[in-house]
Amino acid sequence: MNFSTGLIVLGVLIVAVLLVTTVTSTNSTTPGIVAIEFPKKIQADGNEVLGTVKFRDSDGDIARADFEVVKAEAFEPFSFDPQVEGEKQGSFQFAIYTIYPQRVTLEVTLVDREGHRSKPKRFSFVAEMSLGF
Repeated sequence: MNFSTGLIVLGVLIVAVLLVTTVTSTNSTTPGIVAIEFPKKIQADGNEVLGTVKFRDSDGDIARADFEVVKAEAFEPFSFDPQVEGEKQGSFQFAIYTIYPQRVTLEVTLVDREGHRSKPKRFSFVAEMSLGF
């Protein structure tokens, strides 16, 4: 095999690998967060406040919602199964509470059964001191 034949074979192999990679990555779907709805202010009184995550997932196999703490004084990350198996788009609720006045920024990521992770989406709120009336 001469040098130019070797380059052609190498070129064909590179194109084949790129095609397989493109087809594989196109077939695997990643869930996406469309929007997060949550009040900008809540009371730091221990009462749950509901929020909503709107999502899309062409496989309909979202298995977990991860809420990571980006910034807070006293807030723990949490995860749960949003119970949306089979839904390709829709929404689910989550609940947040705190007893500590603080500014909180959370980052939400959706994870499907195959481990594909959505692009994280952030939201922030202020937990204000409760007047206790």
